[in-house]
Amino acid sequence: MKVFLILLIALPFYAGVSACGQSTAGEQQAAAEDRAENKVEVYYFHFERRCVSCINVQKATEKVLKENYGQELREGTIVYHEVNLSNTESREIAQKLDVGRQGLLVVNGNEKEDLTMQGFMFASRDYDRFKETMVEAIVKLSN
Repeated sequence: MKVFLILLIALPFYAGVSACGQSTAGEQQAAAEDRAENKVEVYYFHFERRCVSCINVQKATEKVLKENYGQELREGTIVYHEVNLSNTESREIAQKLDVGRQGLLVVNGNEKEDLTMQGFMFASRDYDRFKETMVEAIVKLSN
C-alpha cells in the first residue's frame, strides 16, 4: 500500500518534470516567427500622477538605454516606449502586455522580462545594479 501511495504521488511529479522544457514544432515555429524581427522593446508604464520613485525609474531607464544602446535605438532594433496608463489610447498595449499599474518591461515577441521590482528597488539607490539588471534582460531577449 505504501509503494502504491508513493507511486501515486511521484508519477504526476515525474511526468511534469520530464515534459518541462519540451515544446511542439508549432510552438518552436511561433517563437521563431516572434523573434524574426529580433526587436527588443522597453516599456515604461506610468500614470499621470507620479511619485519620485516613478520618475527615477524612468530617468534611469532612459540613461541605461542611451549609454549602452544608442546605436540600437537609432537603428530601431531597440525601441523605448513611455506609456501613460491614464490615457485611453494606452489601454490596448496595456491589455496586450497584461499591465495594469506602473511597470518596466523588456519585450521581444511573446517573451518578456518584468523589471518593475528591480527598477523601484535600484533605480534611485543603486544605479549600477539597475543597469546590470536591465542590460542582462535586453541581452537575454536579443538572442
